[in-house]
Parts: sequence; C-alpha cells; structure tokens
Amino acid sequence: MGEIDFSKVGLKMKQLRNERGITQEQVARDLECTVPFVSNVENNRAKLNLRVLLYYSKLCNVSVDTILDAGRDLPPLSEKEQQQNDELLSIFRRFSVDEKEKIIKTLRIWQED
Repeated sequence: MGEIDFSKVGLKMKQLRNERGITQEQVARDLECTVPFVSNVENNRAKLNLRVLLYYSKLCNVSVDTILDAGRDLPPLSEKEQQQNDELLSIFRRFSVDEKEKIIKTLRIWQED
C-alpha cells in the first residue's frame, strides 16, 4: 500500500472543509481544541490523530480513505468516481453486518471475473 504523505492529507482536509464553507473556528469548537491546532494539523505542523481524522470524515461526509488517499501516490479520482464511491459507502453503511459480508463476498467473486 505504501507510505502516506500526511502533508497532503492535511491539505485535503483543509480543502474539504473550505469546500463546505466550514471555518477553522467551528472545527476547533467541535473538537474542543484551539484554532492554531486545527491550522497546524491542516498544514502538517502538528501530528494528525485518529479523532481528528474521523471528525473530518464525518464533517465532510466522506470516507477516511477519501482523505488518506490524498497522501498516497494514486491517480486522482474524477468527480464522478468520487461521488460514486461516496454513494456506495453511504448505501453500504445501511446494511447489517451479515448483509455486508455477503456483499463483500459477492464483490470479490465479481472482481475475479
């Protein structure tokens, strides 16, 4: 899978937040931290922790992978591909654990064809 460049992850979090018109002040208030800490995380001057990563994922309605993929050397997804991924994840979350297992098995079989 390779290393993740967290400087790109922070910038992706900043981009997602800005696209949604959310301020660093709101993020700091929600996370009960300071605005400088939020700025430092977004600009790779402070270490990203799981709590912050999960918060941004929920705040921006995207998967954690969407945020982390910014730090991987992967070709960028088109807007349509990203919308499809987000829609699939949204639908997938509604299934029970057993249903999810069946879907995963089916997709793995289908992927092998």
